[in-house]
Amino acid sequence: MCRTAVQRVIDPVGPHRLTGKVVEGFKRGSKQLGWPTANLDPAAFESRFDASTEGVYVGWAAIRDPTLPEEAQAVHKAVLSMGWNPTYTDVKQRTVEAYLCHDFCGRDFYGAEMRLMICAFLRSNVKFDSFDELIQAITDDVEFGQRGRSS
Repeated sequence: MCRTAVQRVIDPVGPHRLTGKVVEGFKRGSKQLGWPTANLDPAAFESRFDASTEGVYVGWAAIRDPTLPEEAQAVHKAVLSMGWNPTYTDVKQRTVEAYLCHDFCGRDFYGAEMRLMICAFLRSNVKFDSFDELIQAITDDVEFGQRGRSS
């Protein structure tokens, strides 16, 4: 298998703060890729960012949902993708999809408020040749992001 070369860095940005509702996405994150994500309502970011900001980032996120346990409502490290998701051809708008580094035990929190602080750029978006490559890249992104930005 030919692996797509991906270069990662920790390049501080902002921080950029976004607040918006968690909306339903394509439901590929957890079901197809094994990485559940919280999708931010495009109204929270579409007017603030352009194509030059697309990529994978690390930051912090909190879900404001009173039905979640207190520890789940805390601030958690997040690795997020911002942009068009080039591996998929059915994406009609840019997305901000955040993987929060916490076990939510499979809970959905659609409609809850997510507060997101974007702190560092990790890499550009890449079109992968296979889902296995994409899954490995996401795994590597999360591991790299957790090690590289602890504050």
